[in-house]
Amino acid sequence: MKVSELMKTHVIYVTLEDTLRDAVDKMDLYQVSGLPVVDEDRRLVGVVTEHDVIVRLLPICGSGTDAGIAKFSQDQITSRIKNIQETSVKEAMTSPAISIDEEEDALEAVRLLCEKKIKRLPVTHIGKLTGVISRIDICQAVLEGHL
Repeated sequence: MKVSELMKTHVIYVTLEDTLRDAVDKMDLYQVSGLPVVDEDRRLVGVVTEHDVIVRLLPICGSGTDAGIAKFSQDQITSRIKNIQETSVKEAMTSPAISIDEEEDALEAVRLLCEKKIKRLPVTHIGKLTGVISRIDICQAVLEGHL
């Protein structure tokens, strides 16, 4: 079975010019933890996740130490929030994105999702974003006997 047979084609994404505030609003509205980032030609250039945002807000979250959030004053956090709201997605995204071509076998998507420990995988065709395949899409395919 090909990835194109399992992927969702209604993809929520952000552009390089969008702000982290825009990205967080979309993640909240659509209840996803990450979004593909595309350029003006809808070419996949990266992904931005909740983790990317929270590390920008509170660097201690990405440091691997036990120093804790208590180290930050409310004023420091408020100041960071103001700066982050207008930060472009381009500055915080992970690039290049891990992705898969829509013509690949769905089992390759399973391998990538498991090996890279990611929740969703952007799907492309000739570099352009065409869909997304997630762990739940795989679970449903397995349970329905399609995979």
